[in-house]
Parts: sequence; C-alpha cells; structure tokens
Amino acid sequence: MTLFPESSTTQGGRAVLLSIKPRFADLILAGSKKVEFRRSWPGTDIGVMVLYSSAPVQQLVGVAYVDRVVDADTDGLWQLACKYGGGLNRDELVEYFEGKKRASGILIKSIEVAAKPIDPKSIYPQFRPPQSYQYLSPDEFSLAMSHLFP
Repeated sequence: MTLFPESSTTQGGRAVLLSIKPRFADLILAGSKKVEFRRSWPGTDIGVMVLYSSAPVQQLVGVAYVDRVVDADTDGLWQLACKYGGGLNRDELVEYFEGKKRASGILIKSIEVAAKPIDPKSIYPQFRPPQSYQYLSPDEFSLAMSHLFP
C-alpha cells in the first residue's frame, strides 16, 4: 500500500481502499446505500473506492465508483441520506458527526460486487486495514481488480 497519492491516479480519479463496517458495505453492494459518509475526506479527486468490509468479515468485497463529493453540515448530509439512501437514521448520523461542523458525503455512481470476497492478505502480504481510507497505487488497484473480477 502506498502513502503517496501523487502516484495513485486511475481513470476518473485516484483509487482508495476504504474500510467500511460490514453493515454499510452490504447496503452499498445491495445498491440501497448510495452515499458514504466520512468525517474527513481528502478532496474531490477520488474516482473509485475498493471496499474493505472490516471485522468480522475482513474481506475485499467490491468496488464503488464516485459520482461526486459533497461537503456539508449535518443537516445537508441528512438531506443527502434521505434523497439517495444513507443507510443510517438521523440519530446515528448526528452521533457520527458530533463535534464536526462540516463533513463529506460521497455519492456513489455505480458499484461492482466482487465475484468472490478476497482476503486482502492473499494479494497484499503486508496488508493492514486502514483506519478510514488509504490511497492505492495504479499497480495495487490493478491487482485488486484482477482478483475481485477474474
């Protein structure tokens, strides 16, 4: 995994590995959650998110392509959740963003569900799950895609 975003360009923007709770990963893959919420996000240049479903699943499960990123306050983010499907209720959203004046809603354009979930350690021997997200180099992204969609 690279920490150098300048080497991580893919068509449509940079690629990230996104740690996400299994509940939300499942909703994204089912197509009912079209907005991913983040307390902090690196900007608008992310084009694709490789989804890592965190414990207890601990697998790469699919890919989500980013439509756009909206920076907003809690009320604005709640409106996005209502309009596009946020996968959580208002109390959960407010609690998640407690102490933040503004945060990000990542609108998902499309998804690809993995043919079979992949143990990331099988393709990245030194894998450690990121706290939130981690940039992927073009080679790392290609490797993930070739295993997720053989």
